[in-house]
Amino acid sequence: MITKSILYNIFIFISLLIVLAVPVSSESLNTDLVWKNNDFIDNIGNRSPYPESGTFYPPQFTGGRGVPEPEPIRLPFESWQLPAVSIGVSLIILIIMLIAGFSIGGQYHYSSSKRAGIMMIICHIISASLIGAFIFILYGLGSFEGGIDPFIHTMYATFGILFYLALSSIIQAVSLFRTRPLVPLHQAHILFSVIAIILLLSVRIPVNFALQVNIVTALTIITPGAAFSLITTHFIHKKEGTGLGTSHDKTITRSLPLVSAELPPSFPERLTSKYHDISVIGSGGMAIVYRAIRNADGKTVALKIPFSADETSGKTFLNEMSVWRDLTHPHIAQITDQNIFPVPYVELEYIPRSLKDITLPVSPGRALTIIRQIASALAYAHENGVIHRDIKPGNVLIADDGTVKLTDWGLSRLIERVDDTRNTSFSLFYASPEQLSPEKYGNGDQRTDIYQLGILLYELICGTPPYGSSNIGELFTRIQKNEYILPSEVNPALKFCDEIVSRSLQADPNLRYQNVKEFIAMINLISES
Repeated sequence: MITKSILYNIFIFISLLIVLAVPVSSESLNTDLVWKNNDFIDNIGNRSPYPESGTFYPPQFTGGRGVPEPEPIRLPFESWQLPAVSIGVSLIILIIMLIAGFSIGGQYHYSSSKRAGIMMIICHIISASLIGAFIFILYGLGSFEGGIDPFIHTMYATFGILFYLALSSIIQAVSLFRTRPLVPLHQAHILFSVIAIILLLSVRIPVNFALQVNIVTALTIITPGAAFSLITTHFIHKKEGTGLGTSHDKTITRSLPLVSAELPPSFPERLTSKYHDISVIGSGGMAIVYRAIRNADGKTVALKIPFSADETSGKTFLNEMSVWRDLTHPHIAQITDQNIFPVPYVELEYIPRSLKDITLPVSPGRALTIIRQIASALAYAHENGVIHRDIKPGNVLIADDGTVKLTDWGLSRLIERVDDTRNTSFSLFYASPEQLSPEKYGNGDQRTDIYQLGILLYELICGTPPYGSSNIGELFTRIQKNEYILPSEVNPALKFCDEIVSRSLQADPNLRYQNVKEFIAMINLISES
């Protein structure tokens, strides 16, 4: 099968042959050129002592009366013209490269940082300026005698390739600015740079310079552009799931199982009709979370799919869907779609980072801002009769603007359902006493969320959980006995947080803040002081 990559390589080869074979029009050469003189080489060795630079006089003797006034013979550089044909062919090649680049460019993306991209744009502009200035200088040398070797055909081809390289550098800079890779153009630039260097050394420009000087000149002007193109190609990577047979249109064919070979093994193949470019971004006690692109509109979303279809997982998942879909708040991740067919799943807005991805501890001001946003989401949920019961860093997402959003309501329940004892999956470091010992402290209510907010606040300002142990048995005991470490014991400057942490972490729910509004009021008081 002939791929697009093979086709554009064939285009390069054919176009290169055309450039090197471009004939010089008859108008550009004078009919009296020295090439018609069979004795040209002999005449070169018999120069008159009088001529000006670049003009040669053949010796002629008539009857011993001396040398008559000679008729000058003109060399090709006196007939120099703009190489329009060669430049035109170069433009055709450039258009071919652009068409090939746009046709396959959607399969690639730049992986460089914004700063690196800007630096490469500047480098390509500098390269284009160097080549452009060199073209101007060479064209000026064409009108001076002795400036160029009489290899006009080669010189015409050289100008065409230099013109191509200058425009190619400019287009590569635009490509980086628009973040749209043009793979064939980057690769062809390197090839044409090598050819340009060879041609420049062949025509020896200018001839009165030493060969070493010509080599340095060619390398200084042409090599940077080739190097910048090579570096640019290292920033180009193929997008996931954009191999043969994939497409971003809405047409789904039976050839799509080719795509499923690149799917995560756990992802249901029946959902490939709705999503592509799928990758695992996390997992919890009962479900896996995927990043995916929606086929309908190309939007990136997150998908939450249960591990299995057993009864416990099914009930938990249906509970999450019923609770979460009715919660609309600036600090709660929004569900955009949900269904149980062809498999149970929840589609929600994609936010790539969570509190697990930030470096701890953070400044107290930043910690209080994060906790206040989470508390406002919980206050809204509590007003609607819902408690979360699984507040931890992995369930707090951070948007690009710094806004935090609470996600994963799989353990949530309605406050009035005190008979709900589904505590089959929770994180021990963030579990409340009532989750560990419901027979002693009850099944929990909104005060369970307040306890977990206190744990999260402590970890944000101190960098570690508050109980100072990773042993499960010892940790369980310390939670039950209120044996936590105060923030001031970790850092004396955090003494102002001792009260809110201490009250939030009380094992007896009756000794904690009784509702989130009280907790938020304390947060505001600390912030003001």
